[in-house]
Amino acid sequence: MPLNQLISVIIPAKDEEQRLPVFLSNLINYCLKSQYTYEVIVVDDGSTDKTAEVVGTFQKSFPELILHSLGRNHGKGYAVKEGLLMAHGNIALFMDADGSTPADEIEKNLKYFEQGYDIVIGSRALQSDTAEVKKKLYRKCMGDIFNFFVSTFLVKDIKDTQCGFKMFRREIIRPLWENIRLEGFGFDLEVLFLAQRMNYKIKESAVSWTHVGNSKVNLIKDSSRMLINIFQIRSWYRNAKFPD
Repeated sequence: MPLNQLISVIIPAKDEEQRLPVFLSNLINYCLKSQYTYEVIVVDDGSTDKTAEVVGTFQKSFPELILHSLGRNHGKGYAVKEGLLMAHGNIALFMDADGSTPADEIEKNLKYFEQGYDIVIGSRALQSDTAEVKKKLYRKCMGDIFNFFVSTFLVKDIKDTQCGFKMFRREIIRPLWENIRLEGFGFDLEVLFLAQRMNYKIKESAVSWTHVGNSKVNLIKDSSRMLINIFQIRSWYRNAKFPD
């Protein structure tokens, strides 16, 4: 992959004035030292705190940092979709604003696009000598239960559908993401379901991940909603025609 390759990083953010500064600082330092060219798009999903002001302070030192404000809250899936559809990179990805996945995972996983993959998704479930996962036990247990339902009823052969680190080859972004309906946390399920049905080549890759406090996910409420999403997706695409 040429060194002048443009990479777009999308960060969905809702009321992230506390966690975003550390992550943006680390990410921008990483981008400035890289041989690749980066743009970073923070999609402010209707924040009521100083998220926008935080982004503004970093734009002075990194002009390739873009703030896209939605005005009102739509949901993480909507914010990610907005960011990806406006990205200019040959490779575009999204990362969580809490910095749970470190920036160096980006270039570690570019090799898979050279191997012909269309999508690379981070996984906390796969084992690797170079990836370290620090996850609370109760989160792991709930994740295992959720993944059982996902693999049984919706997405096959993927161990972790919900890791907030996913990369996409530019050519498949619009055909895939323009069809995405889910606007909340369950959007990953629809993305992967459609990607499999559209015969895109997906690589699940072990990444380092650390649980960061003040999560925006309500484990009980959002997990229940995503279980409903599984059956919504099955219903929506029951009679859909996909290429062979």
